[in-house]
Formats: sequence, C-alpha cells, structure tokens
Amino acid sequence: MQRNIVSKSLVLAASLLAVGYTNMSCRSTGGVSGRDMSTTNDDQTTMMPPPQAQQASISTVSLGGASGTEIKRIMSEYVPALNENIGDIAMVETYDEGIIVTMNKGNIFDVNSYMINKEAKSDLLRVAYSLKQMPNTFVVVNGHTDATGSKEYNDKLSRKRAVQVANYLKGAGIDEKRLLVDGYGEKIPKYSNKMMTGRNKNRRVDFIIVADNELREDIVNGTSSIR
Repeated sequence: MQRNIVSKSLVLAASLLAVGYTNMSCRSTGGVSGRDMSTTNDDQTTMMPPPQAQQASISTVSLGGASGTEIKRIMSEYVPALNENIGDIAMVETYDEGIIVTMNKGNIFDVNSYMINKEAKSDLLRVAYSLKQMPNTFVVVNGHTDATGSKEYNDKLSRKRAVQVANYLKGAGIDEKRLLVDGYGEKIPKYSNKMMTGRNKNRRVDFIIVADNELREDIVNGTSSIR
C-alpha cells in the first residue's frame, strides 16, 4: 500500500503562526465557490482569474516587513528557472511571498479517480526536477475536481488527488518534509464546467511554494547566506 504524506504544519519563525495542511483533512479555505464560475459561452473554455483562496493561503504565512521583502526577492529569483523548465506546461505566478504553479493541461485524472494518468507523469517529473532546484521551500499540492458529483464527495476526491501527486513527487526525489497537501474540491474551476473539455482541465493539481522554516528563521535572524 502506498504510504500517504504524513500530516504536518508550517510553523512560522517570527510570528509562530501555524497553518495546517494534512493528507486527508482539509482546512477551511473560504475561497470562491459555485459549480460554474465561468463567464464563457457554452462552446468555449476560458482561463479563470488567479484563485483568491490560494493567494490567501500565501498571505497567511507571509512575514511582511523587511523580512518579507527579502523572501519576495529570493522567491522571485526562482521564477526564471521555473519558466524555463516548465513554462510550456504550467503557469507560474508570483504572489506576495510565494509562487503559484498551475498545470495548464489539466487532464491529470480520469472522472471519479485519483490515479495519475500515464501521460501526466512525465509533466510531474519535470515539476519535481524544478522543485529540486528550489531548496528551503515548502510545496503545498492542491487537488481540484470538476463539478460532477456532490460537493462533499469532490472535497474528499480532491484531497486524495493531492496526496497521490505528493507521493509521486516524493518518489521522484522530493523530500517528504517539504510536501504538504490540500484539497479545494470543485470550488476553484479554471475553466467552464459546462463542456467536457473544461471539466477535463478542471481535474488538476496546482502548487503553492513558500519559504520553509529554516529560511524564514535565517532571514529574521539576519543569518541567511542566500544573496
């Protein structure tokens, strides 16, 4: 049996804030909701705006002040390499003191499944390669579903998808201590759920990347060697 990512929390250095992400119990997101948030026509699918819930997750763990400015600088320096490595398969966005990486294709999972499609594994290996180039970071894997099925079922399914991808990244060499998971169910569609093409793309994962405890402590204490 595949071992799930162990439950853990981010303990922030300066303010001792704790934000919990687990393998099967999701925090309350308070994000956008609705079974179809798209403003497109029935025969089109259009990218949605950046999800506010994920931005809020980054803001919750941001230090702010001079320390936050330094973290922003460090995180922004990872962006060119990310775009070079995975820019053709993912959208890379900086927000506050973190980075949001959204897989463009979707189609990572079949309907009612949390098993990773074979064709998606090569893309996730590229993500893993990029994450190896980003030491001193936590990576939150966020699972998503389309709008078929009940909201309660989709919440559980999205968390299972996040766990499956996190375990795949672990198998690809990412330290388990860096990996956390969350599930948004159907709350943040990036495409219209009215058409099959949109629903396929909404069955996806994305990644929130933030500085880890060691980097935060070094910056707060003025001992960071990253320049």
